[in-house]
Order: sequence, then structure tokens, then C-alpha cells
Amino acid sequence: MTVLLVPQGAVAGVETRGAPLGTRELDLLDPPNLVQQIHAVCVPSGGPRGLAAVDGVVRWLAERNHGFPVGPEPHQVVPLVPAAVVPAAVVPGGTPSTSDDGYAACGTPVDLGTSTSVGEHVIGGFALGGVGVVATDAVLTKAECRRIAISAHDGLVRAGHRGPATVFALATGRHALASPVDLDRLCTAAADLLAPA
Repeated sequence: MTVLLVPQGAVAGVETRGAPLGTRELDLLDPPNLVQQIHAVCVPSGGPRGLAAVDGVVRWLAERNHGFPVGPEPHQVVPLVPAAVVPAAVVPGGTPSTSDDGYAACGTPVDLGTSTSVGEHVIGGFALGGVGVVATDAVLTKAECRRIAISAHDGLVRAGHRGPATVFALATGRHALASPVDLDRLCTAAADLLAPA
């Protein structure tokens, strides 16, 4: 299983096609919804029962006071962690991820695979058995992240993936520029990143 942590928050979007077998909190990423940032993306294994891993990720973040503020105290937060599972058939043995697996995965660095520069920004991504994740340091809206997720999903199709799939796109906003972000080039790069998946 894989957890991409963004404990300080990141804007995100998602594109889902087909009928994924297990997802959680994807509605948070819909642009009209109030929540603007998430704190991790979780990709558990073992089918829908693997979604239990998200509880461990939430616990890890909450212990460190990372999450959506719901009160005046630092510990009064709710970590927001959308997730999509890798089907059991993709994982040898098909063992579902557990809450403890999710907690442990928070201490494992994630390799975003190949990264590429788009102007002064960087974007990287990876795909795992029908779930893809791309991330950039640009400042983007939820709608713009959704557009990048759609393009990255097209990359999976170019790679020959025909089954149900979910792709997340995250924008950390760590590299803000005075000039506008070239969204078209970021979309093209996202598709190219997942095309070899």
C-alpha cells in the first residue's frame, strides 16, 4: 500500500472512470464543496476491505495535529484522506491493508517516480494497479487539479489500461509565481507521466 502525505495541506482533484471497487471521501475533491485541502492520499491494497488502512493514516495525522480545524485547540482537527484501493487481484495474495498498515506507511517515503519540469514548476506521478497519483508544486484550484487528473487518466488509457481507474492530482502550492501557471503544459506532462505505467 502507498500513502502520499501532505500534512500541511494540498489542493486536490480526482477523476474516476468505470466502477472502482473501493473509494473513500472522493466527494471532498468536488470543486463546489467547502473543503479546499486534503492531508494525504491513501492507496491501500486488497480490495474494499483495504480501506481500513485510511483509519491508520488519519490516526497518524491526528496525533501530529494535522487536519481540518474544527475547534480552537491544535488537536481539534479532522485529517482529510481520500482513498482508492488497488484491487485484490493485482496484489499477490490479495491481503487487504489494515489500519496498522496505513499507520506504518506514513513513515515510508513515497517515490513519485519520474518527475519533469514544466516551466518553473515540477510535476511527478506514479500508477498502481488502476490508481494513479500526480503531484505538482504549483498553486492550483480544485477545478484545475481535476483537469490535470483527467489528463493523467488519459495517460493510463494510452498505456493500455482499460479497466476501472481512479487518478488523483495534488497541488502543494509550494512554488508560487507571479506569472500564470501553464495549465495545458501541466496536463500534457501529467498524461506523459502515466502513459508508461
